[in-house]
Amino acid sequence: MSIDPRIVEQARNTEIIGFLKRHRGFTFARSGSTYRCDQHPSLAVDNDRLSWYWHSKSIGGFGCIDFLMKAENMPFRTAVETVAPITGTPAATMQTPSPSLTPRPAQKQPKQKKPKKLNLPDKSGAPLRLYDYLCRKRGIDGAIVNALIREGKLYQDKNGNAVFVAFDENNTPRSASIRGTNDEYDLRFECYRSDKRYGFNTTYSDSDQIYIYESAIDLMSHGSIENIIKGDKEAWKRRNRLSLAGLSDIPIPKYLETHPKTKELVFCLDNDPHGRSASTSLSKKYDEKGYYVRIELSFGKDYNDDLTSLKNQIQQEKAHPHRTKTKNGIDL
Repeated sequence: MSIDPRIVEQARNTEIIGFLKRHRGFTFARSGSTYRCDQHPSLAVDNDRLSWYWHSKSIGGFGCIDFLMKAENMPFRTAVETVAPITGTPAATMQTPSPSLTPRPAQKQPKQKKPKKLNLPDKSGAPLRLYDYLCRKRGIDGAIVNALIREGKLYQDKNGNAVFVAFDENNTPRSASIRGTNDEYDLRFECYRSDKRYGFNTTYSDSDQIYIYESAIDLMSHGSIENIIKGDKEAWKRRNRLSLAGLSDIPIPKYLETHPKTKELVFCLDNDPHGRSASTSLSKKYDEKGYYVRIELSFGKDYNDDLTSLKNQIQQEKAHPHRTKTKNGIDL
């Protein structure tokens, strides 16, 4: 039985602090620009009382449904039904009633609602911290960073964070994720009113392949590796790439819908237990849908690890150009 979309929307916009207090016994105290959970200090909720991030678990999202699904592994329907009673909605409205045998008079089709405008943070001036974080610390090719900034897909907000923006087929921003540039805090969360169906992507070619990553940084790192190997600053544009911003495949169907020529999916998720498990399950899922699928794991934990290792190797070779190695790899 389907769920009334109005109930889903109502549940999605239920403020999370009151929900967790009533149903989980959590209490919160104001800490600067956020609310911190007394029972779990690494759980923070933004001023909007909807956006949240659990630092120790490296998960975050928007609203109660996201919290129940990500923090408690609750199925979507169960999560909606758990939240909905708070909104004062009778449980009976959770299910679509069976059609009556008596013909009903024709009803006017409701007007399609326009998507709510994505709440993007303000841009800063010169994106110095953005360049320092992505190019110096993460090793990403400056040509890629520059191109994404020009296209509006990447910018630095006034707090110095990196903002990755996904657009729809009409070039309208539909979702955005924020990544902190301060290594002391693992700051990651989605902007208010992000539509998760739209994933950050770099689609420039008419290739029938799409390479899929857990994060925008891994996406950019893989492109940087190709630029280095091929000695071409434009090499990264020859592959189409999509970031899931996690392990959920929510962005994939929308991408396939808007890029119908796509025939092959290449999963480049993290080379860790969670990433390998997701790669296997998603490959099976889309293979059954008729797509050709492959898995390309990084050598390290992820493609940014591979990129930094490659750049370190290049620097060592430049520093010791005449060094040779024996067959067992020992330097001479």
